[in-house]
Amino acid sequence: MYKSFTAEEFKKFLNISLDYSVEGFISYGAWDEAKHFTNIEETLNELGIVFTSRKLEGFLSHVLELTISNNIYWMSVMYGGAQLSEYVHLASLFGSKRNIHIGSCGGLYSEMNSLNLVIPLWSYGNESTTRVYEPDAIDFRHYPDSTLSKLIESNIQGDHKIWNGPVITNQAMMGETWDDVQSWSKNGFYGVEMETATVFSVSNHFHVPSTALLYVSDNMIKGQTTGDASHTQEKYVRELVKREVYKAGLRTLIAPEK
Repeated sequence: MYKSFTAEEFKKFLNISLDYSVEGFISYGAWDEAKHFTNIEETLNELGIVFTSRKLEGFLSHVLELTISNNIYWMSVMYGGAQLSEYVHLASLFGSKRNIHIGSCGGLYSEMNSLNLVIPLWSYGNESTTRVYEPDAIDFRHYPDSTLSKLIESNIQGDHKIWNGPVITNQAMMGETWDDVQSWSKNGFYGVEMETATVFSVSNHFHVPSTALLYVSDNMIKGQTTGDASHTQEKYVRELVKREVYKAGLRTLIAPEK
């Protein structure tokens, strides 16, 4: 049913001008939307990028519309993949040329340290969104675009340790056990998060290049959890790393096509 709706049909339904188009889409995996919208706007100012912004309304009320050099970009903060899949779907239908996900992950690779960066080589996803959009994915592996992944890596500045490896998307954080963490680590996953497989699978369905950049927040394989003493002590540095993730994501989002 809805998968067959055209861009024009959705625009009429959403009361959007038929000539409305989206140049690119970026999402951040979190629950505190207002904070990250503010951070994105502050980061754009730090980068010297002239922009205007507005929150959209109705069904799109979790989208921050950014207008940069007469191009429209969508930013959304989402905790998990259900509504995120629909925003990626719409952005792709409306013309997005690249879909980018940024955020954090739980560390699973024993050689990594907290606040290291991870660019996924692929994401394991066996959620309903991935099964619907990329049902033929072999071994539930959902791949980003390698060229776009290289671009986002080139846009990372500063002295950051960057890892390239597989991650696993699990949208039930509170259901994770120590046995899960050990199993995922043993199977070679570098991190666990809640959104990348969704972004990759929906993007691949529409043949839109996608990528992701994550920082290791809670280094789970080393026993660190969100809010424990070591995690709390890293808060200031974590905010600095987070800001670099914003910058790399935004640089990649608006980079001219070659």
